[in-house]
Amino acid sequence: MMKSFWLLLFSLLIAFSGLAQGRDSLIYSPDRQLTWADFKGKPKFSDQASGAQITVTINLKLKKVNFWTGKAKYDAFAVAFTDASWVKTAYKDAYTLAHEQLHFDIAHLYAETLELELNNLDKSGRQPEQVEKLLQKYIKQMTDYQKLYDQETSGGNNIARQKEWAAKIKKDLSIINKVL
Repeated sequence: MMKSFWLLLFSLLIAFSGLAQGRDSLIYSPDRQLTWADFKGKPKFSDQASGAQITVTINLKLKKVNFWTGKAKYDAFAVAFTDASWVKTAYKDAYTLAHEQLHFDIAHLYAETLELELNNLDKSGRQPEQVEKLLQKYIKQMTDYQKLYDQETSGGNNIARQKEWAAKIKKDLSIINKVL
């Protein structure tokens, strides 16, 4: 019964991930930088210490299945939820937007790494349960890395550390783009 539940959940995730680019979401594109228009949400009372926040995740889509071998190919991609992303008026500046862009870039790095790992697994490693496990593992790792980024940059307030992180993420993006 539990196995059927996870298979159904995984199937729904795969089916709906293709619909990820809706009114309230934005799929990562290296050719498009974030703008403040992408931040449509409202801060909550509990968000008093922050000036802006982007909400991101990784989605997964079944790209194709080889008819002869049964081997599946996946597309993993970063998604930002615009209705859950917000900025306070006093923080609408290029520096804060660049900090939030790096959060989206980090999500993209983890999505592409997941895609590479999934597409290099043998057929037995691509069972829905294993694919779902890998997706959850990468989402957790991405979330932990996002927290580390904010911690080390003091939410972007440590300008020197922010520059270091920007250089590191730029380098990581160039590496992942060469692999793809």
